Amino acid sequence: MTARAQVWALVRLRWTLVRSPWIRMGLLTAAALVPYLGFIMLIARNSVEPAALIAAVNAAPAAFLGFGVLAVVAPLTAGGTELVPADQLVAYPIRPATHFLSSLVLAPVNLVWIVQLLVLTAETGFLTLDTRYTGQGAITSIMLVLACTFVGQALAWVVAGLRRSRSGRIGLRSTMVLVALGALVVVRTGHSDDVVDHSFGPAVARAVTAGGRGDLADWIPTTVVLALVAMLGVLVGVHACRWALRRPADRGADRTSREVPRRHTPVSAYQALVATDRASVWRAPALRRGALVLAIMPGVAAAGVGLPWKSLVFLPGLVAAGGGLLFGFNAFCLDASGAVWLASLPHSPALLARAKTRVTAEAVLLGAALAAVLGSLRAVGAPTATQLMAILASTLGCSLLVVALCLSSATRKPYRADLNGPRDSVAPPGALVLTSARLVLPTALLGGLLEGAADAPEWWVPLAITFPVAVLSAVWISTSLRRYDDPFRRSRIVSVVSAG
Repeated sequence: MTARAQVWALVRLRWTLVRSPWIRMGLLTAAALVPYLGFIMLIARNSVEPAALIAAVNAAPAAFLGFGVLAVVAPLTAGGTELVPADQLVAYPIRPATHFLSSLVLAPVNLVWIVQLLVLTAETGFLTLDTRYTGQGAITSIMLVLACTFVGQALAWVVAGLRRSRSGRIGLRSTMVLVALGALVVVRTGHSDDVVDHSFGPAVARAVTAGGRGDLADWIPTTVVLALVAMLGVLVGVHACRWALRRPADRGADRTSREVPRRHTPVSAYQALVATDRASVWRAPALRRGALVLAIMPGVAAAGVGLPWKSLVFLPGLVAAGGGLLFGFNAFCLDASGAVWLASLPHSPALLARAKTRVTAEAVLLGAALAAVLGSLRAVGAPTATQLMAILASTLGCSLLVVALCLSSATRKPYRADLNGPRDSVAPPGALVLTSARLVLPTALLGGLLEGAADAPEWWVPLAITFPVAVLSAVWISTSLRRYDDPFRRSRIVSVVSAG
């Protein structure tokens, strides 16, 4: 059986495992909604104001570069790139090429990737406005999407192979530190525009424009290069995946015993449970990398772009949604096989849910606050009191809303996740997509309202908008905590996260 046939068989198997007709309908609707939104964006480009159109065209190179960075970074930090967990396929002759192609199939199963794709669709429409050959410009954008996605997945498999040795891990950590320091220097010295000017972004934007007006001399070279890069990414990715899967891991050579400093004794059972949950988040490689990226990248990116203060109002909500998607919507999976043991300890069952709520709130609020603070370092102009209050209200209100959504999801629909491997995820791919939509849409709506309220003359208007959301979120959290007190529901959660 060829790799493509194996991928198709795994896709059908994964689809068969989705037994709920409502979930199937939701997945099909989400898949159909993406091209529909892209079509709407292309139609609505004629109604854009001239000033906004000029700003969008000028931002096109940065948008193309941003998608490339996202396509490379996302596979390095996110887990769950297999259609079926690898440990369940050990007994079957699955080709390495199948693993790589399955990671490509799941690459679009990411709401941030989809949003960036819609942004590129809008930019393509703006660059080809009032031209005869919009399709040619779109081909260049499609080639860019394919090239960046394939190269990103290939690099992810190279990194997966390097992580299997101690020297490789040290080299990767050193590289990550150097890249972070380089990004910080670029942001602090104000050379972000120079980075964009010397990247592939301007060349792709010129090629899209040339394709729209039918200038083949400027369109063909860039488009062909992107197509060749995409094909090279597939070839390199297959070989990198084969190399990574065949490399022996040195984890078994580590010392089985080592000195561990004695920790302070928690003063209460609640503090002990909170400490256990924090350690559970940090021990999981996928969650650890995701938390670091969530805490650093959004704020650094916002600081590099130099957003206006009004636009910063929207940022904390998106970062808060990412923090909830990290593990919060399935927070009880942190206990894994130890859930039965933790549930049998002589403490109040409510303490366990309260500990999960606190750790989720810490991750969500810390990420949103850091993004707002880092983004304000190079914000354009001087902020007004209303804008500062809107940023604060967005950070607190969106964080509280995400925690409420996460706790409700964790108590209603838990999933089994061991989180031992660097590519493990907290839920199946379909659940991740639906949950990302549930988290992003409400926070985006609240962020949009607060962004509009940032121009209000009274400083208390953002607080007035956020207050009812905060109250409803607090009531929602309280309801979810009471739901966990139900012994039947609690036993189901424990059984699912511990045994599947």
